This record gives sequence, structure tokens and C-alpha cells, in this order.
Amino acid sequence: MMGTLFNLLKIRVKNMKKLVIFLSAFLLLAGVVSAAGKSDSQKISIYHVDGGSSDSVTDELYKGHVTLVTPMGKNNLILQGVIQGLVPNVKYFVWVRDLTGYTGSLLNSYAPLGYYKLTLFTTDEFGNGDFHYSINKSWLPARPYSIQVAINREDNGPADIGYTVAATKKFTAIVAN
Repeated sequence: MMGTLFNLLKIRVKNMKKLVIFLSAFLLLAGVVSAAGKSDSQKISIYHVDGGSSDSVTDELYKGHVTLVTPMGKNNLILQGVIQGLVPNVKYFVWVRDLTGYTGSLLNSYAPLGYYKLTLFTTDEFGNGDFHYSINKSWLPARPYSIQVAINREDNGPADIGYTVAATKKFTAIVAN
């Protein structure tokens, strides 16, 4: 009985070694493949603005950030944001400038500044909000861009544009793949 148990343990240890070698080779190969199809991401801060304009970004930070991801694959750019400290239960719009050549879906655009209103979100009862927007590869030419992300309210200010309450600093350099 003891000999049989010992033989079973030897077989399991031998198989475990094979499994470890296989998993190591797989992870090494996965690392090489992901390095070849690498995506870049940047996490950038969101600031208060003066006078409702993204041209007047202050040094006062909001809690939160925008992550810009430039992946390989079907998307050229992914925008993900989280922010705290906005007015609770209010609809906000996410604008991005300058995406010259952008041909994808949008809610509005403002040509003089190269701004595109891409998506919206509503804050929760604590004033927290988040957004996610993917820009398809066919909507944005592959090249370098210098962009700014702004968060606007539309309950005041010019129709369909509103006024900016938060923005990233001008400008963040990205390369759409």
C-alpha cells in the first residue's frame, strides 16, 4: 500500500515538473507576442478650469484621471476616465481636442478648436462619474496627435457646447496606431 502511494506521488511530481515547464514556455511566448503587439497607455490628471474654458486649466486637481490607451488591433485610441467631486446626478459630456481627421461617431463637434464631443456620463449621488470611449481604427488616421480631454456641462453656456468644468492640461502627445 505504501509503495503504491509513493509511486503515485512520484508520477504526480514528474507531471507537475512537465506542467511547470509548459506554463513557463507558454508565458515566455505570450510575453514575446504581447511585446510585438504592444499597446501604450498614459494616465493623465484632470484639473479644475477657470471661466468655463478648457484654455484656462488651473493647477487644482480633481480626484480622478483619464487613461489614454493606444492599442494594436481594431482600435486606434481608447479613452477611460474617472472623476470625483462633480455635482451629483448631473449629465456631463466628454470632449476631445484635437483629433483632426476623425470620422467616427460623435455627439457634436466644434470646428474652430478641433473639438469632438464623443460621449456622456451622469454622476452618481456623490458626484462621481466615469466614462469609456473606443475610437475605431477606421475612424482616425494613424499618426501622432496632441490632445486635450475636457468635461463639460450644458445647462449653461453656448447651446450644445456648454461650459468646461474639468480638463487635462494642453496637450498630451499620443500616437494612434
